[in-house]
Amino acid sequence: MDYIGQKNRRFVYPLWLRFFTLIAAVGAFFLFVDPSVLFSNSDPSLPWNEQGRILPKGRTPQFHLSEDQPKLTNVFRYKAQVEQDGQPQGRINFMIYPDGTVKGIWNGEYDRVDETHCLIMAASFTGNIDPTRKYIENGIEDPSKLYFITAGAYNVLETVPSTGKSRDVSGFAYLRGWLNSNYTAAGELVITQNKKTFETFSWAAFPFN
Repeated sequence: MDYIGQKNRRFVYPLWLRFFTLIAAVGAFFLFVDPSVLFSNSDPSLPWNEQGRILPKGRTPQFHLSEDQPKLTNVFRYKAQVEQDGQPQGRINFMIYPDGTVKGIWNGEYDRVDETHCLIMAASFTGNIDPTRKYIENGIEDPSKLYFITAGAYNVLETVPSTGKSRDVSGFAYLRGWLNSNYTAAGELVITQNKKTFETFSWAAFPFN
């Protein structure tokens, strides 16, 4: 009877062992998963949730354009003023290469509505086109437009004129937009410090040599 009782008895994990196992599991999770994903804005339309469209560094681009989309036979260069509520917020310069890669910068200075002066110290982004994303407006698809998205970082020096106080602000920068059949382009620049709150600037550009 003693043997049978011992055989059917379940092993009970000590409390300390349960706690250690939980800590180890949580540690392993954060080791392999970016913690910012847990706390970022999960709206699928936001650029950091589209970052999977950007090819990993070192991977050779192989894009297949449709007959309607503009062909990238040359390097196309663009520069444009970015705006927010009709007010200028610096300038962007970017290039779209024949292999589909896109590189650009944001520079200049501007004043916010609250009179804070912003000096763009550094801002750059890289990415690529994505022919698979379709442009749809009011339920109607336009197959001639070609989408592109980039990601990078920015650093802005903010100064309040009334107090003279300044601070450095850094975060993530995303330039994305649509290339039209006539090679004009339009889109937005999005900056965020934490991928929860963000600012959006609009722009439109013509290619230049």
